[in-house]
Amino acid sequence: MKTQVMNFVRPRLVTFDVTGTLLQTKLEHYREIGVKYGAPELDLRLLAPSFKEHFSRLSNEHPVFGKHTGLGWQKWWKNLVYGVFRDQHPGISHDVLEKVSHNLIELYGTNNCWHLYPGAKDLLSYLNKQDIVVGVISNFDDRLEGILASTGLRDYFSFVLTSYNYGSEKPTRKIFTEALRLGEQARGEAIIPGEAVHVGDNFKLDYVGAKDAGWYAFLMMHDCDTKDKYKDISEFELFRDLDELKDHFKTLLE
Repeated sequence: MKTQVMNFVRPRLVTFDVTGTLLQTKLEHYREIGVKYGAPELDLRLLAPSFKEHFSRLSNEHPVFGKHTGLGWQKWWKNLVYGVFRDQHPGISHDVLEKVSHNLIELYGTNNCWHLYPGAKDLLSYLNKQDIVVGVISNFDDRLEGILASTGLRDYFSFVLTSYNYGSEKPTRKIFTEALRLGEQARGEAIIPGEAVHVGDNFKLDYVGAKDAGWYAFLMMHDCDTKDKYKDISEFELFRDLDELKDHFKTLLE
């Protein structure tokens, strides 16, 4: 059992990141869709670092999925797909890349490639039965509402706040302030930062972002990282899976 922080205030708002926190996916779909639409097969060992490099580059050149640079989220992702495939197959044709990118963008907007982490619905159902507003804060594009609906999660949330629609992304304080406003709107009364908790899997975007906004923060590992990596984070704030997080909420709320 985790040790409870003595000054923890019962939350009125709990928000979640989505990717890597409630839902998981895999990059193997890039190879599958590529082959289906005529692209040479991708080497999976090279896929993840290539994806990460292009994601980072585009995030720097066109922040918030191109919201403010005129690129827009669809062309943002199309550029990423083009880059990933051309890294391994420089001579791949434009026509093939068009088909592959179009179908990948469409696929990643459905539950065909998004899957619930174990315990996601149980945790959200439990929180919905408490006197708490539950919402989403996600660095994501316009597809998130449809993804949450198709995976059966949308009805658990009072609001879904995406960086693309709002125009600002985690870890900026602005998006957490907007989430507070939406939480107050749903609750019908004021919520201060110290009455809010954010749950996510990214140390900088989720944990540090929430802390800097004056919120509590819980960091999900899903058994992917060792606690040694986060030895400066208290046990109270670090979780290996959603079932463990649910049990912790129960000790705080009941």
